[in-house]
Amino acid sequence: MDDRNACQQAHSAVTEDEARAALDRLLADRKFHATDRHRKLLRYLIDEFFAGRSGRVKAYTIAIDVFGRPTTFDAATDPIVRVEVSRLRAALAQYHDNFGEKAGLRIELPKGNYVPHFTTSGRSPAPSGIAISPVERRRKPDEPEAIPAIVQPKRRRFTLIAGAVAGAAVMGGAAYLSFVERFPWQPVLSAKPTIVIIVPTASGADAEEQRKASDYLVHALSHFSGVRTLTQRPAAGVDGSSQSGKEYHVSIAYNVASHEHRVSWQVVDAQSNEALRAGTAKADIDSSDARAVQEKLLTRLAGSLAGEEGVIVSLEAAGQLVSPSLGYGCVLLAYASLARIDPEGLASARTCLERSVTYQAVDADVLASLAMVLVATGEASASPTAAARAMELADKAVALAPQSSQSYVAQMQARFVGGDKEAAFLSGRRAAALNPLDDAIPARLGLLFFVSGDYSEGVRLARVAEAGCDYLHRDAALTLALDDYRNGKYRDALTRARQLANPADTAVNILRMASAGQLSLTREATNALGGLRWTKRGLPQSAETELAARGYAPDLIALIDEGLSKAGVRLASLP
Repeated sequence: MDDRNACQQAHSAVTEDEARAALDRLLADRKFHATDRHRKLLRYLIDEFFAGRSGRVKAYTIAIDVFGRPTTFDAATDPIVRVEVSRLRAALAQYHDNFGEKAGLRIELPKGNYVPHFTTSGRSPAPSGIAISPVERRRKPDEPEAIPAIVQPKRRRFTLIAGAVAGAAVMGGAAYLSFVERFPWQPVLSAKPTIVIIVPTASGADAEEQRKASDYLVHALSHFSGVRTLTQRPAAGVDGSSQSGKEYHVSIAYNVASHEHRVSWQVVDAQSNEALRAGTAKADIDSSDARAVQEKLLTRLAGSLAGEEGVIVSLEAAGQLVSPSLGYGCVLLAYASLARIDPEGLASARTCLERSVTYQAVDADVLASLAMVLVATGEASASPTAAARAMELADKAVALAPQSSQSYVAQMQARFVGGDKEAAFLSGRRAAALNPLDDAIPARLGLLFFVSGDYSEGVRLARVAEAGCDYLHRDAALTLALDDYRNGKYRDALTRARQLANPADTAVNILRMASAGQLSLTREATNALGGLRWTKRGLPQSAETELAARGYAPDLIALIDEGLSKAGVRLASLP
């Protein structure tokens, strides 16, 4: 039994595998009378528990992450969390009282906290005071075991940490913005963090394997513009502070067995020597070449560390809440807000980036991020002036950093919203060529191809993004959902739309309504419409205008309108 499950058994009386299997059975059981909202809430609480973050789950985080409330949420005036948690608790109790013997394992939510408890027949739940998730255990990097093996969740292995901290960055956007607005002096301009790869000492064949793994990881990390990567610590007397921000040491141990490759990793704060994050990833050896297996495994690790929602970026985003800064700090805020499609976070990021441009007019990352925010907020679609500015910013970013994939992604989006689709596709392909390891690029490019009417190319790129990661990027997921809808697979389209549920995501809500209409699920369509009404402030007057502004092809708009009509909603009548 691995360390993680052993610790979990001590605190929750069952292993993680048992608990997750019980959760899947419960959610699939029609006798469990719970709404989609309650099911999503329960899965969220269990995911947070096994990710080691139960102690940090509050009413505020649930409201933002599960129910899509804005960052201005106040539990004192909005009782949604209290009410829905109470209802979920009652639904669980009713189910287990009636079918508990058959279920075998009880999932409970004791009053007073949001920590789930798991008990089997004859066992009593652990006291709430000690229900601590196993990942909470930390140790100093100089302890005997250099890199602890931590079993990762079966889905989103590398992104659970990133998602939570990115959410914290967005939630702190308003406070962060109010702080930087009051700088009475030239503010601190943060820079990119540095990753130093540390390889354990080995000899013989093991040493060669470690060297190969280290070299390829450095190569993979070099594709991500959000970090600087070094193969060793700077020499004594060399000060790199003027060129980079905080330094992180990433230790890796690469092991090859007869049936699998395994890499264990640990992120350490170079200044405090605190072990911040650790994990283990593995890949089975099938008919593939051993070198290809290694490269695939290390490519995923690089993305999980340095990608838009990676561990390093997330740690930096959390640090911005403690020590706000302009420059790279604003880029982090933009990354988090873009990933979550958070309107208020995007507004905060936009103001922060505008201030950064005042001090850093030639920072390509700042310029590219600002262009992407102007597109994401809809300003570039609604205003020719904003569209021209987004294009100007993106073009300048490309000129300043012609080897940066993010600069070309910004240019792709600005060109697309400006109506020059062929030029947009060229920019997207250039971005993919510069960083073939970033699955977000084919995901974004694929969505643009699909909504433009090139359905086969859009789906192909979405599949490329899907094959390269554990967590499917939102744009790739939306492309596949739209493809399911277009091919009459309405239930599959609805399932994907539910998984993407976000009240602020207009395109997803419209697709959800249309899919529900095709399936005659009136209540589902009404719920999606309610979320759309709540977040529709400042958007175009009709969904037809909204989809057209996003570049949707006329035949695709017509298909969506057909589903909305069956749901009793017309495109032009949406709020």
